[in-house]
Amino acid sequence: MAPTIARVQRPTPAETPPVEVVYLFSRECPSHEEGRELIDAASRASGVPVAVQPVEVTTDAQAQELRFAGSPTYLVDGDDLAAPDPLVPHRMDVCRAYELPDGRIGPLPALTQLATALSEANARRSPTQEVET
Repeated sequence: MAPTIARVQRPTPAETPPVEVVYLFSRECPSHEEGRELIDAASRASGVPVAVQPVEVTTDAQAQELRFAGSPTYLVDGDDLAAPDPLVPHRMDVCRAYELPDGRIGPLPALTQLATALSEANARRSPTQEVET
């Protein structure tokens, strides 16, 4: 009987580059420092290495250019962690609200939400190998 070939995901740190996270924030919102620390905690929780680019939004023009939906905003490999309503104003002094898994609203996403986004982004970029089984 001929061997079966299966596709198996086997990423290694050398093969998989870190997930890129653009961290958009405004110092006008009090959760920006804790929000930055949350990225590192989510990286540890998910086991996914990250490359973080912090971007402080300081003007309304910059907020409009970046489509900044409030502080903090997490762009994981270019995708907003929680796609905002298109009617959200793009202003530098807007604080963001996240819906948490239990239905409450908070100033930051839950650790599990960010860790899941990192894991999903990592899975999309991991190489697939063919292995005989």
